[in-house]
Amino acid sequence: MKQKLLPFILIFPLLSVASYFSDGMRAYKQGNYKEAKAQFEQAIEEEGSEQANFFLGLLYLKGMGVERDISAAKRFLAKAAEAGNARAKCYLAEAYLLQNQSDKQVALKLLKEGKNAGASECLEIATTYKIPL
Repeated sequence: MKQKLLPFILIFPLLSVASYFSDGMRAYKQGNYKEAKAQFEQAIEEEGSEQANFFLGLLYLKGMGVERDISAAKRFLAKAAEAGNARAKCYLAEAYLLQNQSDKQVALKLLKEGKNAGASECLEIATTYKIPL
């Protein structure tokens, strides 16, 4: 009996942790951004989810379910970008542009890196801010 329970005991904690990001995505897709924020925060705290950093950054950047906070957006998006999320680089560039137009060189570098990694959002953001890539 103990041998039958062992796999369940080992896997159960992983299943319960993995659900925070999934629940956050479900809430995000339904437009329940406050719930998404709470779930993404749990996903970061419990499992160190890099994707949750991206979506939290996006929530703060766009002011979805939270008060718009560019500094918080930059913090979360930078973590996701450092982990290799190309889309995070695009939105991090936008955060730089929104916060301080003098950071255009930093934004341009991020937009180019994101675009070269295949993130189409970078081209859209560059077009919006009239930045040639």
